[in-house]
Amino acid sequence: MTVSAKARYRWTTGGGAWASLHQKASSSPGRAMVDQRLTGEDGGFSLRYQGFPEGLKYIVPYPSEQGGLVAEPARRTGWRAIRDGAAEPGADVLLVGCSARRARRLPAQRSLVLPFRVNLLLDVTDDIDAMYRRVSRRQRREFAASRRKHEWTAEISRDEADLDFFYERMHLPAMAVRHGGQTRSTDRDIALHCLLHQGFLLFVSEGDKRVTGVLCRLDDQGRTLRMRLLGVLDGDETHYRSGAVKAVYYLTMEWAAAHGVTRIDFAGADPFPGRGVYQFKSRFHPITALPTDHHRDRRVYVRIDADTPRVRDFLVATPMIAVDDADRLVATYFRDALRHERTDIAAGGPGVHATRVIDLDEFLVGAQRTPIRR
Repeated sequence: MTVSAKARYRWTTGGGAWASLHQKASSSPGRAMVDQRLTGEDGGFSLRYQGFPEGLKYIVPYPSEQGGLVAEPARRTGWRAIRDGAAEPGADVLLVGCSARRARRLPAQRSLVLPFRVNLLLDVTDDIDAMYRRVSRRQRREFAASRRKHEWTAEISRDEADLDFFYERMHLPAMAVRHGGQTRSTDRDIALHCLLHQGFLLFVSEGDKRVTGVLCRLDDQGRTLRMRLLGVLDGDETHYRSGAVKAVYYLTMEWAAAHGVTRIDFAGADPFPGRGVYQFKSRFHPITALPTDHHRDRRVYVRIDADTPRVRDFLVATPMIAVDDADRLVATYFRDALRHERTDIAAGGPGVHATRVIDLDEFLVGAQRTPIRR
């Protein structure tokens, strides 16, 4: 393993001292942060994100999709400007990505605090039938039928040439299609030295054609399997619609159960459980937990500064995972007299301390009654 790849991997994913050092550096005085405003095409709804640059790819996309928003170019700013302007309404919804310590010092009225990221962790046993029983009977039947129809099989590889195929033909195209300009990825050097050399590739094939795959790392003497990079052949949406991407998770679970793995790390997730990938992973009933890397001590401060039908629609449609004063995870829904909470969006489960339903008539007292236009 090259020293540079090892150091970079530990910097971005390491726990303990590495995580503390990374978080301390990212919150140091004078550290550059970003400021981005997003508005609806009709100007009737606006959102503003300020804080850690990573929030542009981890925090902003889902609220932007939910609100039908168009982003203005992000500009550079610093923590002092964010802090000094935090009490002033600059958008209907304000999101600030910052340290947990800083989030606690921002104005509390009409606000809540979310984890910057959460991890989804699945406990594994060697009884694969028991593992499958965690999934609903309907979902089990659907997967079994699709598996027979498409002849899905799993193939394990540790070959560098297969990594090149996966990385260039599957991973990068899938990330480009799903995330566009906010592609979430890691470079090939880390993929080779810190993932493949410490784990394996699992391909899902239809007949003799590889259509999807995942690059995994094994830790804790092989007891923990971390699903790190996902790929879909040429980014083809057909393989999402067929369920082949879902098959990656089922077949990885089968491999883990047969090879002494006791925990699967489904990797990080945004604190918005309405995301499709979050909802899919939740069907396995994983444990939701704060991450162990530098994101553990990061938070997203959310404040609502306008009380309009569009704001209320947005909040009700966007359940969140929040943290309470003891940093316990809380599934958070919104409702009012006309809008029911979206309990069809699963946000609870193992690791989530409680479920909270916020009454918007009470929560939004003091907010402006017209959209904020700036």
